[in-house]
Amino acid sequence: MKRLLGIAVVLLCAVGIGFGQATSGNLSGTVKDTTGAVIPNAIVTAVNEDTGVAYTAKTGAAGDVSIPNLPAGNYDVTVTAGGFTNYTLKGFRIDVSKSSTLPIVMSVSTAQTVEVSAVAPVALDTTTTNLTQTFEPQELQSLPLVASGGNGVLNASLLSPGVASAGAIGIGTGPSVGGQRPRNNNYTIEGIDNNDKGTTGPLVYIPTEAVGEFTLITNQFSPEFGHSSGGQFNTNVLSGTNQFHGQAYEYMNNRNLNAENVPATQHIPNPRYDYNRYGGQVGGPILKDRLFFFANYERTTTGQSLQHYLCTPTTAGMSQIQSIPGLSTTNVSIFEKYMPASPSQVTDANDVACFNQASGPQTITIWSGVANSGDGTGVGTGPVTSLNAGAPVYGSGTQYVVPVGNYLVSAPTFSNFDALTTSGDWTISSKDSLRVRYLFNTEGTQDTAAELPAFYQTLPFRYHLFALSEYHTFTPNLTNEMRLGYNRYYTIYPAGNYQYPGLDAFPNLYLYDLGGIDVGPDDNAPQSTVQNLYQFTDNISWLKGKHQFKFGFDGRKFIAPQTFTQRVRGDYEWYYLTEYLHDLAPTAFGERSTGNFVYYGDQTALYGYFNDTWRVLPTVTLNYGVRYEFTSVPVGEREQQLNMAASVPGLITFSSPQPQYKNFDPRVGIDWAPDDKTSVRVGFGMAQDVLFDNLGLLSFPPQYSSTNDVGAGANPTAGDPNFLAKGGLPPGTGTLATFPTIADQQAATSAYMPNQVLPYSETWTVGVQRVFATNYTAEVRYVGTRGIHLPTQDQINVQPAVTAANQLFTSFDGAGISQATDQDGNPYFTTTTAANANTLANLSALSYIVPAYAKNNFTSKITSYQPYSSSNYNGLQTSLTRRFQHGLGVNASYTWSKTMDDATAEVFATVLTPRRPQNSQDVAADYSRSALDRTNRVTLAVVYDLPYFKNSNWFMKNLVGNWNISPIYIYESPEYATTLSGVNSNMNGDSSAIDRPLVNSTGQRGVGTGVSPVYSSTLVGNCGGVDTCAGNLVGYVATNPNAYYVQAGIGTLPDAARNTLATRPIDDIDISAKKRINFTERLAFEFGAQAYNVLNHPQYTPGTIDNINTTQFTSSTQMQVVSNPAFNHPELLFSSNGRTLQLYGSFSF
Repeated sequence: MKRLLGIAVVLLCAVGIGFGQATSGNLSGTVKDTTGAVIPNAIVTAVNEDTGVAYTAKTGAAGDVSIPNLPAGNYDVTVTAGGFTNYTLKGFRIDVSKSSTLPIVMSVSTAQTVEVSAVAPVALDTTTTNLTQTFEPQELQSLPLVASGGNGVLNASLLSPGVASAGAIGIGTGPSVGGQRPRNNNYTIEGIDNNDKGTTGPLVYIPTEAVGEFTLITNQFSPEFGHSSGGQFNTNVLSGTNQFHGQAYEYMNNRNLNAENVPATQHIPNPRYDYNRYGGQVGGPILKDRLFFFANYERTTTGQSLQHYLCTPTTAGMSQIQSIPGLSTTNVSIFEKYMPASPSQVTDANDVACFNQASGPQTITIWSGVANSGDGTGVGTGPVTSLNAGAPVYGSGTQYVVPVGNYLVSAPTFSNFDALTTSGDWTISSKDSLRVRYLFNTEGTQDTAAELPAFYQTLPFRYHLFALSEYHTFTPNLTNEMRLGYNRYYTIYPAGNYQYPGLDAFPNLYLYDLGGIDVGPDDNAPQSTVQNLYQFTDNISWLKGKHQFKFGFDGRKFIAPQTFTQRVRGDYEWYYLTEYLHDLAPTAFGERSTGNFVYYGDQTALYGYFNDTWRVLPTVTLNYGVRYEFTSVPVGEREQQLNMAASVPGLITFSSPQPQYKNFDPRVGIDWAPDDKTSVRVGFGMAQDVLFDNLGLLSFPPQYSSTNDVGAGANPTAGDPNFLAKGGLPPGTGTLATFPTIADQQAATSAYMPNQVLPYSETWTVGVQRVFATNYTAEVRYVGTRGIHLPTQDQINVQPAVTAANQLFTSFDGAGISQATDQDGNPYFTTTTAANANTLANLSALSYIVPAYAKNNFTSKITSYQPYSSSNYNGLQTSLTRRFQHGLGVNASYTWSKTMDDATAEVFATVLTPRRPQNSQDVAADYSRSALDRTNRVTLAVVYDLPYFKNSNWFMKNLVGNWNISPIYIYESPEYATTLSGVNSNMNGDSSAIDRPLVNSTGQRGVGTGVSPVYSSTLVGNCGGVDTCAGNLVGYVATNPNAYYVQAGIGTLPDAARNTLATRPIDDIDISAKKRINFTERLAFEFGAQAYNVLNHPQYTPGTIDNINTTQFTSSTQMQVVSNPAFNHPELLFSSNGRTLQLYGSFSF
């Protein structure tokens, strides 16, 4: 605590900034005469055109001037100096988070004022190396991708170079910026932290109509910016002006305006969809030139029917299941209660959900017996009867073939969202001004994460944000900004009151041969979050000679109680329905965590920075500075010390994790501006990131929570009988757990929190900007980034039981293998082997717990979020922009890039790229193409006011003219997914969605195949009178010898790399068209439409094509499992992103 107080005192004395998230922009420049000599002591005044507020500064001895903290907008700039003609420039643009450079040349006095230009030139930033993209109100009001609600103006970030879609990795909210994870973005509103510290992403929403300006800074930024290593997303609220202004608006969309949005082989008539977003605003002066107000209220209502297909037994099939003897009565009853019956059986030709058989009618098989049940090997020995399962079944005896079909779920849902946005601005005097902002959001909606509508729940959300900023000018060259902020967020996800006989909670039941269907509530429920942020910021800007110094402090306090225990109700997964109906212990994966304690994310953050912008030469500016960040360890993570007695010196120590105290991030850049139209910039910087609360929330000590796995310790082994009848895996007690012995405490340990190691990035850039043809700016730059100490989910005491020297064989071509028939008449593959040949039974007897941990009683898998991962990005980023003049604005960009990493998702948010390494003892072995890699990305956005009839009479201008057309084109290379074997190949106790396949280098790329077990006739004596068992299973044979990807069967070691399977690219055109009718000079009506994917071009991509919404894809691995008929067919799983049309209308004054 003393050390923390010392840091706070030092930073407060230095008066630094933490986020330094600029709520304003800066005007900078050098005042010279016509000979090039600098003019000191010149008075520079900038007057805001909307409010009439004047800001004044004086040039220093080097002629440099800086006016910081200017609200975004257009300014009339006046310069006066003794003996020189007054200089006046109108319409000079100031943008948020940008230093706009204005070169000023004054002539010797002739007793007259010179109006330099009616329109100011394009202002380059020649004083920093920030990679800044600003979106002005004209763009934000016109471009279709920001009119779609949801994330609003944040979607405009997708038009910036170096920015790529996040696809369906499901972590955080937002794009990938310069190869960084979407979690690594920082969101602020008026300089106040707007980040969800639990899972990252923005919290409070601002309607597009209420946004004054939105700015994105990518990767390379000055020391006043921090918290995150990706993008800095800064949004400012509209202000009142000297004229009263306002509008009422509405956006609407329904199913009759939209094309079908389904996978390729599905044809579903558009379900109900009624969307309305409407609101009103008013702003104006309370005291002219002094005091202003603005308020916007918006409500969004959505009523829809969510539709998707499930693989379920037909009506006849359900009746057949009920008649099969020997099944668990309870399990059959639950299955019948919640599982809807399909109307008819499907074949492979019209199947969109099952994919069990490569051809013909789709079926599942229920067996009368349960071969190998309870034999301890955890491996079935029946045939592989489903390509979804890919593993031998626990089945014997009579086979009942059950027809299955595609059931269309149609579930009504709703959402009501309200947003209030307000602002006030008061110019107290020429030296003091005050800005206040208050935003409030509330939403009532449904949790539709469950696959079956019977498990949907109602969700509440509440958001508040308050900002108060005070600006004081001590002298024309010394200014101060002080800011107070508060942010609050609340939500709760209930799991419902569902009952399962014999169990204390309704679990999640996954059935692979029914397309992986999940029977149960949202698998992340129950959980709740409350987040309170208190923030204080102070910045100082001081111009001294050729130096402009900035330094400041930002302190913030979080109070954030949360509840969430992963798999707290039980996650039970079976390869085959027959195994569940016989009540066997889960054969694919079974895990349950105990306890549901409150996690306290209470935390303190102290940030400070110093920066000097030094005009070394008239054309060369050197930026150098340093940023310091201290973030305390959340209170909840410190509870690990409860498990201190379980520590083993030299192996693992359970203590309160310690924070880092020496996180200093240098930033340096050089800007060479040979003229006022060219800027060459080179920069390097380091940036810290944060560790989000979800990691600590999943890492309770065993006194609060522990994880039980099927097959671990005294728990049932896969295939053991009466699993659910005996209560499944044990629940927690709801109280602080105690243990009779240290060995018991060690055995219950399932999580570990290391000392704090914050992730950070290194960024290096070199680029050239050039203004030409008055309004155009072209830029070409190289950007490189490295992500270091990125968190990755690792099971630190687990290793594969299978090694390169101790594995079963896989034959690609079947040489030396023949076919035989077993005692039940089932065909199987056989070969002869040595008497000491390795078998699956031998491998099953091996432990996957690292010996050092096993020796010390750590027999549960210990999951830890370790700073082991890294990433690397190299990109060529180009852009061409035309500022909006004479009715035309253009924003075009092209990025070529390569992103590599060894992990992308840290938690279970997607199946497209596994969240854990294939081998927890060798994370670096997973280094490959990142799931965020997008080789090529092209964007083009145009805002065009048609010039026709501009000067015609009122009738022609308003009824025929006054049209605005704004198209957007986006192309992006595909997201790559990881190919999967669909089984736990290396036998490390993990789920079936982790292990990759084998590569047959002579096979046809893009083609996958399953395998069949091969049994040794030499070792049949190990099987106790039957022909096949784990005791004589010695290898596998590929079904298709010409496939490139071959399933790695249980007991083999996969060798394919991560993320080698391309999905589909984005190739999209959106367009907005608006018509304006001016009734009077100030009263107008506007109507129009926004069309998304206007050509209705099918784009079967995971994720979204034109917004930054988070897309989690956890429901199916069918496209990735190499044995599945849907392998490498994303069009069978992902929707087409069909055309949608939104209508719009507004009255404004």
